[in-house]
Amino acid sequence: MQKFSFGQKVATLSALSLATIAGFTPAQAYPANWWSYSPSSSSSSYQPAASSFTPAASNSRAADPSSSTADSDGDGIPNSWETNGYDYDGDGQVDLDFPAWGANPNKKDLFVEMDYMPDLLASQSELDTIVRTFANYPVNSPDGSRGINLHLDAGDAYAKYDLGGGNEIDYQALRNEQTVGQLRQENSDPARNGIFHYMVFGDYYTDAPGSSGIAQIDGLNFAVTLGPQYWGNNVSSNTYVGTFIHELGHNLGLYHGGDDDVNFKPNYFSIMNYRYQIQGVPRTDGSKYFGYSTQQYDTLNEHAIHEENGLGSNSHGFLYDYDSRAVADAPIDFNDNGTIDNGAVQTDVNNDGELGRLTAQNDLAAIRFQARAHQGYRYSVERPEVTKNELTADMAREHGLLD
Repeated sequence: MQKFSFGQKVATLSALSLATIAGFTPAQAYPANWWSYSPSSSSSSYQPAASSFTPAASNSRAADPSSSTADSDGDGIPNSWETNGYDYDGDGQVDLDFPAWGANPNKKDLFVEMDYMPDLLASQSELDTIVRTFANYPVNSPDGSRGINLHLDAGDAYAKYDLGGGNEIDYQALRNEQTVGQLRQENSDPARNGIFHYMVFGDYYTDAPGSSGIAQIDGLNFAVTLGPQYWGNNVSSNTYVGTFIHELGHNLGLYHGGDDDVNFKPNYFSIMNYRYQIQGVPRTDGSKYFGYSTQQYDTLNEHAIHEENGLGSNSHGFLYDYDSRAVADAPIDFNDNGTIDNGAVQTDVNNDGELGRLTAQNDLAAIRFQARAHQGYRYSVERPEVTKNELTADMAREHGLLD
């Protein structure tokens, strides 16, 4: 018999609710001076620039995979591009050399360009772990192999991850997702729009100080903000790996509860869950899993939970807490009364102040590879939803997720 202890310090739903906001208008390009930042100021501040957004030039183009034909592996990159490369500007020269980068028309490929502020780029070993996580996903490909080929581009920072992009950028306090979009416009090859995800390793962003990141949902841009201002100088590799995969998951259409934003579900074994983002999903063999959920797990009905069933037989191999005794498929004292009750009990297991049905989707069956690019626009995708990561450094420390 195990006490269900994780998350007892979780704040109320109002304190944890996600700041989900509407996206911006992609049919207009962001002017270079849409915001101004004064690093010499005693308090960092942003002032809207006087100029207004202006439409992209008529000859502005973005990679539009929907305009091409066959895509055998369903990764959003046409077979012809993965075999021959893509001539963005029609000059007879390949601009996106997918075959040289290792793309395979018969296996899912995912490309991410990474810009970074000084001393904030993930280490090569951390990037190795991220790539290996995607390679190990139980996703079948037309060529008979499994996994997803994740191609990371850090430029010349690491020869292993140099696809010709990726830059060190000046230190700055980001403001929000629009700042990330502007940095993409300033630093990334426009030929990559619509295919490459773009991210920034930064210190923090002012719209949610202390947040670990921000991302477009079903979009192409995200940021990981684990800098020293709020997270200190000794951020663990687990935190870097988990947060990167978490924010990229939002780009792939995933929410903090999988298909909803109900957080801290003990039965949702995914890096998208704040419960597991920082340290990974704990396994009974002592290892940690840093990926998306690979199957649909049993729903927990908080109005009628049967403690003797634990989190269900299909949770075998996982722990529900960072304690070797907290076996997920064993009986669990959900209501913390010191015993395993007979019959159904009613309790708020994720401590969000509400009783409901906690679902746990199969993330891999839900992720969306198709980037919705639009010819004629310089910037990103059509009206993406944006989610701010409300898992701050202080919250992580309160929940015992940081050392």
